[in-house]
Amino acid sequence: MPLDAQTARARPQQANISGSAGRGLLNSSRRRIALSVAGIVLALALAATGLFQKRAPRQAAVPPGYAALVNGQGVLMSDFISETQTETEKPFGETTAAERARVLHQMIDEELLVQRALALDLPETATEVRTALADAVNAQAAAPALAAQPTEAALFAYYQKHRARYESYGSMQLRDLVLHVGGFRDTDQTFSQAEADAIEAVYQLRSGASADYVSEHFGFADSGHVGRGPELDFAAKLHLGSQLYQVARRLSTGQVSDPTATSDGVHVLIMEVRRPPAVEDFPTARAQVYSDYRQALVRQADRANLGVLRGHARILVTPGLSE
Repeated sequence: MPLDAQTARARPQQANISGSAGRGLLNSSRRRIALSVAGIVLALALAATGLFQKRAPRQAAVPPGYAALVNGQGVLMSDFISETQTETEKPFGETTAAERARVLHQMIDEELLVQRALALDLPETATEVRTALADAVNAQAAAPALAAQPTEAALFAYYQKHRARYESYGSMQLRDLVLHVGGFRDTDQTFSQAEADAIEAVYQLRSGASADYVSEHFGFADSGHVGRGPELDFAAKLHLGSQLYQVARRLSTGQVSDPTATSDGVHVLIMEVRRPPAVEDFPTARAQVYSDYRQALVRQADRANLGVLRGHARILVTPGLSE
């Protein structure tokens, strides 16, 4: 047989051999990839399953000296007492059950977050670091929500729902006249007499009499609580006190209040200039709305994260305590 014919006959066989070998290599490569993916999936599944499977001897009660057990890890009673006193700024014995429950709930949440941080191989050291670890886990949980930029429609919807937050400060300029009662200069003045004089003074002021005339005629004094210039509402509240501020905030420019009795006498407020609070429009408030919206996302992610952690946790609380 000619050499060319032998060569031509051999080529299909070589092609068949090459094709079989190629398919074998391809199938082998696919098997290796499939096994690698399966291994990764299995490893992730084992890691997720083992997150809360740090097995310690299962306990049915909280041992003495502890306020709670969280997945077998103890929250010391001494730490709980110290944290409660710090949070409430009063001795532990004077705190209420609700205050103690709130603090214990926060400490259990922190312990759950610290355990999660330890599962991620982060170090556990001092209290400050534990707080940092808890914050780090919260930040990790919030990261996906914060990665996407909110739409203008979402921001505007948030603004509409929380319009009261974007109220600008009002201001007031007023006079606070008082008939003192009970002082050494007013020993003969009674509340009933002061109220009667104040009623007449209000009538004259509303009829057009000047504040200076009424003050001199009835013996009013300037209380000294407010200056003669305009003040923002929060400053006026601080200076007037809550009772008189609630009266003042309802007055418009030019109005005179009804007599108001307080511990130092009977007051009459004269509103000279009133600029009430106003809700900022969306474009003006947008920067603050954006910040508030993202903070709301963080809080929502924190709650969801802790919900998952609590759902997988075994928490025991000392009898007599609650969270």
